[in-house]
Amino acid sequence: MNSRKTVIIISIASLMLMLTPCSVYGAAASAVSAGTGYSELTDATQAGIEAATEAKKALGDVKPKLVLVFALSKDFDQAKALTAVNAIFNANIVYGSAGYNSISEKGNAGTLSVLALGGEISVTPTIADVKEKDFAASGKQIGLALQKAAQVKQSGKLVLLLGDCHVPANDKVVQGVAGVIGKTIPIVGGAATGGQMYFKGKIAGANKNMGILITGDFLVGCSTVNTGPASIHPNKVVAAAGLAMKNAVGKNLKQTALVFAFDCGGRRVDMGKDKPDELKVMQAVIGTKTPLIGVYGSGEMGPKAAGQPSAGVGHHIAACAIINK
Repeated sequence: MNSRKTVIIISIASLMLMLTPCSVYGAAASAVSAGTGYSELTDATQAGIEAATEAKKALGDVKPKLVLVFALSKDFDQAKALTAVNAIFNANIVYGSAGYNSISEKGNAGTLSVLALGGEISVTPTIADVKEKDFAASGKQIGLALQKAAQVKQSGKLVLLLGDCHVPANDKVVQGVAGVIGKTIPIVGGAATGGQMYFKGKIAGANKNMGILITGDFLVGCSTVNTGPASIHPNKVVAAAGLAMKNAVGKNLKQTALVFAFDCGGRRVDMGKDKPDELKVMQAVIGTKTPLIGVYGSGEMGPKAAGQPSAGVGHHIAACAIINK
């Protein structure tokens, strides 16, 4: 009698498991989670606290595996900002770069923006020197360091590339990386203003390039453009941001975990008084709740569209969406 009861109990438990939607288990196992924080404060310590606290809160109970920091390059104490971020997150997962302004779904005139990324992903960072201005060799060194991790069978692969590689040097770094890991893996990023980058919670200094490989079961959408149609905005430079978001996200907005935006600092001049509208045309596509992180830098990197090879360009906006399946 007792053994029969045990069988019945096990059978009921098994039935309950079978009746649980498989999609729930699949989503939990493969989901990418992102939280962003943003600050326009000029005090670097307070800006770091504000942005990092927001990002951590937005990520919730998910363990962060990568934290990206984009900080103002001029008249802003980047070291103090990093110290503040490191007090909230483990410094060993903190990376990033300096720019003219930082971008998030909350604004595009920030002194600091922070991304906390987690979920069922793997993150492999590396950094390489630029010796004798050989940017291609620096890219190749990054590619070699990422090569093994890039060979995993997971469907989602993305390399974030940041560095002291003002256009046109940025394309040499991209081609150096792609020459090792292949041209099918999207390489997206931007050149750091003044060559200032952050590696494991510290300022890495100039004459270096950094690659961060993110792998998991996700999709990647990309678009790198320099102008857009008047149907989006009368200012074609502003319109480009809306076009890039539309192309990168496609019909996958509900599944979009995060969108990157690497924007040219020089485009701000062409936008003039319309600069606030650039964020508005992005929001017209992705809304105000989808996590958005980016920076105005000194050279952009990315594919023109998903499936196309990556390149380093200037005066463009490179958008990249990480999309949960």
